[in-house]
Amino acid sequence: MIEIREYEQLAKDTGAFKDIELDMLKETLQAWKVKPGDPFTLLDLRDGRILAGFAILARAPDTDFTFDVRAICIERAYIGTGVGRRLIEMVEEEAMSDTSSAIVRFETSRRKEDAIGRGVFTESGYLAIGHIADFYEAGDDYFIYAKHLHRSPKKAEPKAAAPAAEPGKAADGGAGTTPAPPGAKP
Repeated sequence: MIEIREYEQLAKDTGAFKDIELDMLKETLQAWKVKPGDPFTLLDLRDGRILAGFAILARAPDTDFTFDVRAICIERAYIGTGVGRRLIEMVEEEAMSDTSSAIVRFETSRRKEDAIGRGVFTESGYLAIGHIADFYEAGDDYFIYAKHLHRSPKKAEPKAAAPAAEPGKAADGGAGTTPAPPGAKP
């Protein structure tokens, strides 16, 4: 059984969330616990039993393939170790799990971005599509990052006819196991 207090504590320990945001995160985690996947999906990354980080995402209302990441948190000791990038990959895999196209959005603050590793979004291919300086308070800017994910449909490649094998040679021209005809010299 998952204990949501562990996730709440990690978010609190980052120092990036205000009290009201921690309350909203708690409500989100409680809603997830009652109905996982409807509307929230919780993804976590562990180092053994240690919660290294987690992300919560939900499909954006009234959209077919847009997802909002409601929270992304990393244990301080794991900042800069690849946990942030791996969590973003997990978010993308989840968003693409049943579609060939998805848009993923992260709305964040400078404090929250610093708490997961500044630059992790742009290093993961996200574009900053919005920025408001000092939005939350002096030095704590608002950012929105987005990325359009798509999977190209696999095209069936025509199969080439295999060339006839020579005695003692495989059809690909390499040494094969085709036996030589009776009476042939090796």
